[in-house]
Amino acid sequence: MASQPTDQAAQDAALNALRGHVRAVSATPLNEPAQHLLDALLAQHPDAAALFYGSGASVAKADDPASIIYDFYIIGESYDALYRSGAMKLANRLMPPNVFYFETPSPFGILRAKYAVLSIDHFEKLVSDKTFHSYFWARFAQPCRIHGPTEMTDRLEIALATAVATFCKRAAGLLNETFSVRELWLAGLGASYKAELRAEDKSRAGKLIDSYGGWTAQVTPPALAYAGLENTVDGDVIDLKENAPKTALAWRLRAVQGAFLSVLRLLKGTQTFKGGIDYIAWKIKRHSGVDLEITDWERRHPMLGAPGAAIRYYKLRGQMKKGA
Repeated sequence: MASQPTDQAAQDAALNALRGHVRAVSATPLNEPAQHLLDALLAQHPDAAALFYGSGASVAKADDPASIIYDFYIIGESYDALYRSGAMKLANRLMPPNVFYFETPSPFGILRAKYAVLSIDHFEKLVSDKTFHSYFWARFAQPCRIHGPTEMTDRLEIALATAVATFCKRAAGLLNETFSVRELWLAGLGASYKAELRAEDKSRAGKLIDSYGGWTAQVTPPALAYAGLENTVDGDVIDLKENAPKTALAWRLRAVQGAFLSVLRLLKGTQTFKGGIDYIAWKIKRHSGVDLEITDWERRHPMLGAPGAAIRYYKLRGQMKKGA
């Protein structure tokens, strides 16, 4: 039975253990399509670092790469270094992150990505317990890969370790003193989906956990210790010395907050997510077979064009059902 005490020396050891796991994931080579996208993105942001995470790195890695939307974060030294536009800098500070659509030709077909932009200082705050909503620290509790300038690697390793600790502590508050690693992650991921109004079925969290391999078992004990929760580990079972601070109410409040944030991010995304309406049309065609054929006017005015595109979608879907 292994013990995870929480004095300062043990917390330092827990942080080092977490950083070791982050570093091990980052050392794994990307597959060719993801590397192709990463190289193209970093060519546009040569002084920034990139984080690769999400379905392209987990449950969808066996799929056709041209059918995947890969997820990246571009992390820069400052917003002044990332943008010339004052409006973009302000938008990124007030309602992070700014999200963009990116596609590039490749030997695998057209590859597509969403990439978000943050400064390193802002990223460190957003993945810590200084940030109430789970949007950032729940995402970056999953395995991520760091690429870019080595001078940013240390800060990003610590930031990702902090994200895991924040997630595990706040997920543990939904459980009793004793629980399995899987129960912790299922509870935390399920609560984070509700906090973002994400339409994920109940099997999604389990598939993600399975795709992580040994990640959850490796990082959970040191993450709890780093978060200040003394624990012992027996196989897959975690036993806290005392209950984690209860978080059920906080998660309910995150769900309320998330409803507003989701709408605000959607409205903001129509302005910053260049090519976003084409991405939405592509995704609709992929899932429903309906081809919206976005007009040039809708591309120039995505917020004004969205209602018309939505009406056209419902009409085309109705016609497809009648013809079926």
